[in-house]
Amino acid sequence: MHDIPYLNRQVGPEIVASMSVVCNEVKKEANDLPCGIQILAGANKEALAVAKAAGLQFIRAEGFVFSHIADEGTMNSDAGELLRYRKQIEADDILVFTDIKKKHRYLFLLAMIFKKRSQ
Repeated sequence: MHDIPYLNRQVGPEIVASMSVVCNEVKKEANDLPCGIQILAGANKEALAVAKAAGLQFIRAEGFVFSHIADEGTMNSDAGELLRYRKQIEADDILVFTDIKKKHRYLFLLAMIFKKRSQ
């Protein structure tokens, strides 16, 4: 709420900071329940940073594989970049859950074909 339209793959440091504090408090209350986070839209690196800071067990990553067009615009896959970042911040213990093909998307290639046909 009050955060749309979503930014495409980027959120400000105020989001990361506030989500880290909130997630830390949730984790304290959750006892031994696994906890994770997703930050829209496709802010997967930021979600991983929050998970690392708050001691969460997983993130839900949007747009992990397959470039697609969504309501935020073109979203390229970020699997390679995200997994390298996870290694860089020593967060290999944080799981990455992801949709392989996002349910509300158009595949980039198909969108280009349709665009070309309509011209």
